[in-house]
Amino acid sequence: MNMKRFFLLILPVALCGLVACSDDKDEENGNKRGSGQTVATEMCLYVNDEHYDIALPATKAVDLITLNTEFDADIRVENAREFTKISVGGIELTDGTCSLPVKKIGIGEKIEIIYETGNQLGTVHLNTLHSGIPKIVATGKAEIPGQFYLSFIWRPLIMKYNNDGECVFYRYQPTDKADTPDELGCWDFKKHIFDGKTYYSYHAPDQAFADRAFTGYDPGMRVLMDEHYTPIDTIHALASRDGFLPEGSPLDGHDFYFFSPTHWIASASYVEREVNGTPLAVGYLQEVKDGKVVFDWWSTDHPEMLNWACDVFDTSYDYVHFNAVQVLPDENWLCSFRVLNTIVKIDRVSGTGDFLWRIDGDSLVDKHCFYGQHYARLNDSTLTLFDNGNGHDTKHTRLMKLTIDPETGKVKSGGDVLHNKGDYFTVACGAFQTFGERFVAGWGWSMTEGDNDRLVTEYDASGQEIFQLSHISRNVLLNELNSSYRCVKYE
Repeated sequence: MNMKRFFLLILPVALCGLVACSDDKDEENGNKRGSGQTVATEMCLYVNDEHYDIALPATKAVDLITLNTEFDADIRVENAREFTKISVGGIELTDGTCSLPVKKIGIGEKIEIIYETGNQLGTVHLNTLHSGIPKIVATGKAEIPGQFYLSFIWRPLIMKYNNDGECVFYRYQPTDKADTPDELGCWDFKKHIFDGKTYYSYHAPDQAFADRAFTGYDPGMRVLMDEHYTPIDTIHALASRDGFLPEGSPLDGHDFYFFSPTHWIASASYVEREVNGTPLAVGYLQEVKDGKVVFDWWSTDHPEMLNWACDVFDTSYDYVHFNAVQVLPDENWLCSFRVLNTIVKIDRVSGTGDFLWRIDGDSLVDKHCFYGQHYARLNDSTLTLFDNGNGHDTKHTRLMKLTIDPETGKVKSGGDVLHNKGDYFTVACGAFQTFGERFVAGWGWSMTEGDNDRLVTEYDASGQEIFQLSHISRNVLLNELNSSYRCVKYE
């Protein structure tokens, strides 16, 4: 036979064999025969813009960073083309995305993702509540309109609960130091309203400054979120007007006053600065508007504060310990300094930063005195504060409501609204809010067994507990580590 003709006859057969081998090879490598579709070995998932790479098949449920029941969850599978079919919570992802209603957040409540890729069928479960969050239980039913906002000293966690004791939002990003006192928490979770729109903010630790942390100081940044809890800005300190504090320095998380998304007061306290020849952790506040520091205040400009110390607290380094700021109707500032048992009115209007008056909790009569106070707020002539009570003989925490002269700061009347009901002692942190005759206490950090599981309590007008959130653990150390920074209520 002519060899050329033989070659032409056998070539089509050989090519057919080559194509068949190629298809077989594709199938061995995980490609659907003839389709060119890759069989997925992982799922590139986004839930509310947070990214999760999930190895397939998934052997355990996936913890989500954040979730809420107030808005549908935006679900997106980035590599959806590698799947024949995907459904999330019963909703098929025709273009790799869907909006999923989340009815409940809780232990055991999961979102189910069912997928098909190649010849594989599989399921991925998403925990609606991150498995690392301590178990929180509710008792009773709250009546004051609004929700409870929780933040934690040693956990990078913020949460929001409704009056039925149901979690409606959380954000949790634990590190490899979880369940230890070396993990820095998220503090001071707040709700803000500006120009008819809702914003949220919280203080988050910044790991770039973690080596500066010490007990009472959580160096970090303020995270501003929109009404859907989507982060829209992260705020660090601007350079101080005297040039001592560098641009981009960490903020302190004790308090934050919001005027608008471009106007706020933040604390960068615990800056080390020389005071009378000694390096100390000093207090510093700055008011920022449209990207500029328009007013700032240093404790170093007020040497008299060195003389305000008492023997209840160690002031050898952290000598003022700022923890609250409020802008009063006359545009001056109300500030609280924990270790000095002091609340002051600061002259913001003239720009001097001088003290207009001072309330020294240590010098007041017993029914008015306070030690280590938190969350000081002035409304007309009513001053409310969470008196940790470190200096009381009985180490008893009180919820204080005092009537003062707003022009002089002189305390006229008032005292503990609980009238010694319960023998609670909270070492630090905490909050006290009044809503007409009713009130709410966020219990902060307690090291006393039996007290250190309480997060927040709501009381009726008679002072009776009607609602409480508590975290449950048999481990006393973990109870302490689960202590809240502030638990507050916003309508």
